[in-house]
Amino acid sequence: MATNTTTDWSDPVACPFCGAELTSPGAGFVDHIDDNADCEDGFEHWRANIAGDLAGEWTG
Repeated sequence: MATNTTTDWSDPVACPFCGAELTSPGAGFVDHIDDNADCEDGFEHWRANIAGDLAGEWTG
């Protein structure tokens, strides 16, 4: 897998952290980060960075 050093998610069927093709933009992404520790770490880091920008945690 190629490493994507940006988190500019410009393609909803590609992981913004590694560039891998996803089976779907929603559930496929969740499945992908469950199976890929580096991408899950990247997502958790991204999520922590934007958490203060949202009024509480998002649901869903």
